[in-house]
Amino acid sequence: MQMITPDTFVAMDPFGGVYPMFDLLEDMREREAKNKQEIDAKLQRADALRTWITGTRYPRSSALDRIALVDLTIVSIPQKDELGDRPPPPARLATQSNTPVLAIAPGGTRFDAHGNAMVAWNGSAEAARALCAAVPLLSRAENVTIVHIEEAKPHGLPPTDAAEYLGYYEIRSDIREVARSDRITSEVLAEAAALADASYIVMGAYGHARLQERIFGGVTQALSTNSNVSLFMAH
Repeated sequence: MQMITPDTFVAMDPFGGVYPMFDLLEDMREREAKNKQEIDAKLQRADALRTWITGTRYPRSSALDRIALVDLTIVSIPQKDELGDRPPPPARLATQSNTPVLAIAPGGTRFDAHGNAMVAWNGSAEAARALCAAVPLLSRAENVTIVHIEEAKPHGLPPTDAAEYLGYYEIRSDIREVARSDRITSEVLAEAAALADASYIVMGAYGHARLQERIFGGVTQALSTNSNVSLFMAH
């Protein structure tokens, strides 16, 4: 297990001057030490191996350099007012790496590996990749619901194929077809997760390289910001 925290913050003035933000840095180091102590105690009780790594660059750059050799990247879902116009870090990490990302919603539904799980299925390669990567987690779930939003022109693999795949691992699942109507996809999925009492959502992560990703990329970013449910994403 590797954990990465930023180490250096600088600010620039309009005249080109650069100086460290000492107060902010000191506050972050205090919070970092407290978080590290709490997390380390939990990992010690679980007898989990861990390595703490302090990065000296932008956190996402440090993380991308490290996650190539990890099984799962765990991050927090940020609040919308913390981002400005930037894409949320969970979405960026999920779309720019080959490692699944588990984004935890700090103020939302408590993440429970043994609770109910929801799979957001649209038949795409990204959704299939996420489903395959989530099997070890889904095998522990109390209930698994595959949610498929009905479309006028279905594409990719049907949800029955996803259910059949899970069956190979003796994971039972229910399929729920949901009408889109005039609502945006992220709202439909959030409502479906609430109805399923889901502890987390398994979903494909989409960037903006292709037309299909331009459509679903907005879903990735929307659910990666202020989501009340944790997200398991893969690209």
